[in-house]
Amino acid sequence: MSALLNDLTKAVEANNEESILESLTCVIAQGTDIELENNKILKQIITLKNDKITQAFVEVAAEWSKHEHNRMVFTDKDIIEYLLSLLDKSEESLVVGTIRALGNICYENDEARKIINKGGLSKVISLLEEDDKRKNNLLTLKVTGFLVNLLMSNDELQKAALNLNIMDVIEKILNKYIKTFNENQMLFAFLLTVLNHVIDFIEDQNVPFTESLCCTIVDIFKMSSTPEISVLCLEILHGQSDKDDIKTLLAKKGVCELVFELIEKYRNQVNDEESRSVLKMACDMIVIILTGDDCMYLLYNNGNGKVYENMVTWLDSDDPDLLSTGVLAIGNFARKDTHCIQMVQHGISEKLIGKNIKTNHEIFDIIILALISKHNTSDSDIKVQHALLSTLKNLVIPQQNKPIVLEQGLIDAIYPMINLEQYLVIFKLLGTFRMVIDGQEKAALDLISRKDFLEKLMYWCYNSDHLGVRGEVPRLLSWLIKHCHSFKPFKTLIQTKDSVKCLVEMSSSNHGVMQNESFYALNLLIIGCGVSNENDSSNGLNGEHGNDDGVLFEQFISAEIGKNLNFVVNKYGDKMDKHTIENLLTLLEQLVNSPPVVQHLKSNSVGEALEKLSSNPNAQSLNEKLNHLVGQINKS
Repeated sequence: MSALLNDLTKAVEANNEESILESLTCVIAQGTDIELENNKILKQIITLKNDKITQAFVEVAAEWSKHEHNRMVFTDKDIIEYLLSLLDKSEESLVVGTIRALGNICYENDEARKIINKGGLSKVISLLEEDDKRKNNLLTLKVTGFLVNLLMSNDELQKAALNLNIMDVIEKILNKYIKTFNENQMLFAFLLTVLNHVIDFIEDQNVPFTESLCCTIVDIFKMSSTPEISVLCLEILHGQSDKDDIKTLLAKKGVCELVFELIEKYRNQVNDEESRSVLKMACDMIVIILTGDDCMYLLYNNGNGKVYENMVTWLDSDDPDLLSTGVLAIGNFARKDTHCIQMVQHGISEKLIGKNIKTNHEIFDIIILALISKHNTSDSDIKVQHALLSTLKNLVIPQQNKPIVLEQGLIDAIYPMINLEQYLVIFKLLGTFRMVIDGQEKAALDLISRKDFLEKLMYWCYNSDHLGVRGEVPRLLSWLIKHCHSFKPFKTLIQTKDSVKCLVEMSSSNHGVMQNESFYALNLLIIGCGVSNENDSSNGLNGEHGNDDGVLFEQFISAEIGKNLNFVVNKYGDKMDKHTIENLLTLLEQLVNSPPVVQHLKSNSVGEALEKLSSNPNAQSLNEKLNHLVGQINKS
């Protein structure tokens, strides 16, 4: 035991208040590194009714409890409740010392927080509310620092603070001191940290994140040159940016432009996991804001928006996070067809990409030839690949853009990506293929004629645990059949294991559009495998391949087409539109030409299912055809 602690212990045991005060004064001056063995003398001191000793005690408690071991000694119900009682005193110096002591005691100390609990929290927030009554903000500064420690990692206290109107109190104090921001940066850091602690629970507690508070934080974000405060503002705004009204407000207040400037300023200092995490968050917020329709229109500004121009510059970035953000941002701007067409047909100004533009379609030269070709292998960043494909999928939706993109070499650029193993990327890849071949005969014929591509599609369909991939494969296959305008590739297709099964199983989808696509594709497949055209024998599969229709019917049976049709008609028949019913009946008209298939349909009760279909109003004009098919199936 140190001499100072020994002297204090003797004074307490002798109940000599003069000696106790003298010893405490010495400890304040010299003994901050003392390690306590127990709290015996502490509990004796707090029973004394001496104001000077009380003042000295809270100062000693504040110093001693800076050390982890001593914090545990102070974590005692009697001691903490005694300290809380002092918060009712009128002497500001005593309250400041007490707040310091409590703040240090509860630092990373769940047990102390439990003792302080909601009653103590209420007292502390009341002190904060009285800021207007004080001549200076010293106590306010100490209280906010205490709240940082008290609320950290304590969900219950964070929720309780919200119910005690902590949000309103913080907003009021932020606005009071914002004109003297530079002189009060520590206070702002504490207030924003407290706000950041509680904000995750505002929806649970029905506490609004008001536009006025949002504007105040944006104003602080703009004026701050302190990284800690800027990051706090970013974290708070990022957490609320998924709300449509907040997105629009952030877009109007220039937050995307500000974030871009900060990233450009500090990007070369991103050299560890923490700084990289902040960069990712900043990038993510830009993308989130752009998901709002109003924000997208505002920031695109007919291709002249500063944010749009900034995002284009990141298309040349070597940083994967900046590159993926730039690509995703372009993809969000491309949600509007007129924007897509403008991007592709009119290019962008020379200053944006730092190179001479020689064609009206240079934006696609950059994205497809430079970026996709650079990021189409397993060595590439997954986030960048996902972003590129998401953007390309949006950009190729307008019909005007498809031939331009294909001419620029899109298929060859993205085709190597079929060898990737990340199904999140594969899902986007399949969607991009499907969008770009819509109405593009040459591209569709090229893809459906590639045996390795068809085999890859079947592998994904039956080996992926990604539901989106498994749903996208048959859709792409059906679109290829529809848009290739040729029967030549059908032989290769039906020889590809599970391809027919894939299309048949799509017919029982719970999505009407997929049911219809399946019926239509299967119709074309049957026609292509059984047609005889004397004027163009190369189009069909009869003659040299005359038995392929029989092989196809065998595959229908193997794929349990009867079971699938029974299911889809029984479950969704009353919801089918007329077009889907027509395609279904046309398919059945072709299937009943095969006796084995008819027997298969009958054994799966397809006839009985069709009888129920007649109750669908959309089938009324087709009743004659429907009844004929029911008779053909049931009589076999």
